[in-house]
Amino acid sequence: MSGSHEEAIKANIASFDEEFAKKYEQRESQQLLAILFVKYLLELNVHDKPVKRKTPEESSVIVGNPDKFNGGFSIESSLPDPKTYLKEYPHAIFRPGMKLLDFACGTGMVTELFVPYLTAQGQQSEIVGIDIGAAFLQYFNNRATKINSSSEIDMRSYQYDILDAELQPQLSEQFESHFDAIVCTLSYHHIHNYEQVTKKLATFLRPGGWLFIVDFYNEDVERVGADPSNPAVLSHAVQHMGGLKVDKLNHTLANISELTNVSSAREFRAWIWQPASFIESHCTGEITGKLSRGELRQRQGVDSEIEYLVDVSLIYAIGQKPC
Repeated sequence: MSGSHEEAIKANIASFDEEFAKKYEQRESQQLLAILFVKYLLELNVHDKPVKRKTPEESSVIVGNPDKFNGGFSIESSLPDPKTYLKEYPHAIFRPGMKLLDFACGTGMVTELFVPYLTAQGQQSEIVGIDIGAAFLQYFNNRATKINSSSEIDMRSYQYDILDAELQPQLSEQFESHFDAIVCTLSYHHIHNYEQVTKKLATFLRPGGWLFIVDFYNEDVERVGADPSNPAVLSHAVQHMGGLKVDKLNHTLANISELTNVSSAREFRAWIWQPASFIESHCTGEITGKLSRGELRQRQGVDSEIEYLVDVSLIYAIGQKPC
């Protein structure tokens, strides 16, 4: 394990402390994005080969109403009805009896939204969360305690760095060829060596299992090197998100991790309220320019922190383990 990877792990643990976890749970943008992540994962049709993805034009519409709580989205009105889900999506991956891993699971805000789709009498489903942060896993474990009152769900977490050399025998014994699906949301742009992380995650999939990577997508990243005179390519966001290019993600999934049915594409755009620190490290040069010029709408957010209204793009990268 490289020193850079170790340093990145330590930095992430230091940043994602108990105070940050508390704010994360309370932040409206995270609740909104959790709903949208699960909505578009549940509705993603991977039955057709190759998987049909949205074109840039199809995913260009910005969803949500910033003047409504959670952008106007809710679990009840926005997610498929669990009672009729398998009738509407007969080829769905997410179903009772499956084994699901939420990698870099955080507080479990996303994880718990899958539970109704994995619950059916007489069928045992397994949900595992892996994260490096103890503070975040406290919230995950509180959710698991409530969910595990149902005999149909076994939900538990592990505080692991999956590239830790000392853990490799244990990880292989626990998880090799184990999961039907792995999801990872809003974490890859924090991972120093995501190519090797992806390669390891691929070993956790059973033959035919799917890996879904969901993350912020900065369109400026694709233009890096194409036009050095473009101020957007010099933004801090590009440095922060520099690894998340469509071609690089596809290469990581197909060539490094040896997955098939690989594709990466913007899945949707959404209005969210975020503090300046987020905008400066995640958003395009156009948006960071508006922030510096005072052109963004603002409001008071968590702990009276000033939040600004921005539109963000989300990319879904997917791959399947060969049967």
